Amino acid sequence: MQPFIALLTRLNETWQSLGGLAESLERPPAEVAAWAHRLKEEGYPLELGPEGYRLAPGTPTPRALKPLLRGTFGQLYRYEGALGSTQDAMRTWAEEGAGEGALLLAERQEAGRGRQGRVWTSRAGAGLTFSLLLRPRLPLAQLSLLPLAAGVALVEACGVGGLKWPNDLLAPDGRKLAGVLLEAKLGAEGVRYAVLGVGLNVYPPVPEGAAAVAEYASRSRVELLADLLDRLEARYHQLYHEPEGVLEAYRAHSLTLGREVKVTTQQGGLQGQAVGLGPDGALLLKVGGQIRAIGAGDVQLVGQL
Repeated sequence: MQPFIALLTRLNETWQSLGGLAESLERPPAEVAAWAHRLKEEGYPLELGPEGYRLAPGTPTPRALKPLLRGTFGQLYRYEGALGSTQDAMRTWAEEGAGEGALLLAERQEAGRGRQGRVWTSRAGAGLTFSLLLRPRLPLAQLSLLPLAAGVALVEACGVGGLKWPNDLLAPDGRKLAGVLLEAKLGAEGVRYAVLGVGLNVYPPVPEGAAAVAEYASRSRVELLADLLDRLEARYHQLYHEPEGVLEAYRAHSLTLGREVKVTTQQGGLQGQAVGLGPDGALLLKVGGQIRAIGAGDVQLVGQL
């Protein structure tokens, strides 16, 4: 552990003087001030004021998150400042043997990605960018339901917006609030593990053209994270005994079904009416009187291009 992380473990939302922190850490004030500067450089949302130092309100440190957790997701937790990608770091942790429900969150990603290699930008203190480790015992055909279950949990936790198939949470005005990325490691006997990545904009400023939860509801980041983890765990376990319930909830929050859409797949583009979801979560598209099942692709809502 880097020496400056010792300061992070002492900080919370309450202002603390440099002298008091130095005394509790048994280090010279100049050294603690240098640690504070290093924390800022590493991406942690440290605030400096006349009273001393504090973390931005709602910062999801392990000490702040743990009392809010109601399930197993997030009990094993790594909180980072700046990382290249939480997905890459979580895959390394998974290979080292981390258990299901392990959580890795970064305040700032320098090489974050979304679906199809898109860049996902994040700013320290503004969002929730994390990866969750799952070791599902689901049939391989049902693995594609995981992003849909995560989408349902997102809209339930945020209490605003709707879902664009397969993995986006949109604000009421159509701007993007969140995205989900699922990456899985397969073995001879099926899925070894899956890494579920979530990027959620909580506070402005956000990437151009995107929205933030704070524009519609007042939630601290750590409270929102705890609520989201609880709902993710519930929807994940629902896949084992009632997958249709997850699909039903997704349909209820869908902004895609019933709409004319354009879908871009690896095989080309299609336009038609989104009429339903298959049992594996595939989008059922009515094109020229025929129903096509789309397992993966990018959707544009016609009239909202």
